[in-house]
Amino acid sequence: MSLEPTPARIAHALREQIITGELAMGSKLNEREIAERLEVSRIPVREALPILESEGFITSQPRRGAVVHILTVTDAMEVFDLRRQLEPMASAFAARRAQAGADVGPMLAALQSAHGGSTSDAQSDAPPSTRNSDLHEEIIALADHALLRRVTKLMSGRVRWLFRLTPQRDTAAMWVEHREIVDAIVAGQADVAELLTAAHVERGRIESMPLLEARLPSEAPATKVRRRRATPAPVPAPAAES
Repeated sequence: MSLEPTPARIAHALREQIITGELAMGSKLNEREIAERLEVSRIPVREALPILESEGFITSQPRRGAVVHILTVTDAMEVFDLRRQLEPMASAFAARRAQAGADVGPMLAALQSAHGGSTSDAQSDAPPSTRNSDLHEEIIALADHALLRRVTKLMSGRVRWLFRLTPQRDTAAMWVEHREIVDAIVAGQADVAELLTAAHVERGRIESMPLLEARLPSEAPATKVRRRRATPAPVPAPAAES
């Protein structure tokens, strides 16, 4: 971590620990313990937690404070709903920019990495789910659409989270789909790239949801609220004798 820790860097570290499962869903986040583990003060930790809450990684609960969000089947369905709308659009925009001469090098490098062919030690050590996520994010970057990038930034963390929960889907068939999408983008074929991406996301939904339904609750567990003990009624003073 940098010598000048910032809430954003701390949020990144905690986000990665949540995605990898190092911080389990439902676990309590203690500011003091986090500060000691990351060797920072509690102030930037306190400022980092709202960032993660805005992204849906943690929730604040009465009397418990911040806890890691428990992903549900509904959460997963909503992620696929957004991906189905936004990622085909991003691929179409990326193809138009490629046709106009935009640099497709970072996207091609991410594709190579997703196929396990990266020459970077950091990328080669990353799990396939992370490298696949990197490719999707490079396509969004190539699209160069400011509002689309801002909207998908809130979604991308949860996409990575779900990818890590379904490692069974990191198959050669998915890599072929990625190759076809990238080829269409490089060729400037916006309509083809859009249709291929829509099919890719929809196939991902069909194959992933049964796996996620077996691992995730259908809805978030109800928060337990401690009941206050009833204050006993005061005992009336005995009546004075006449």
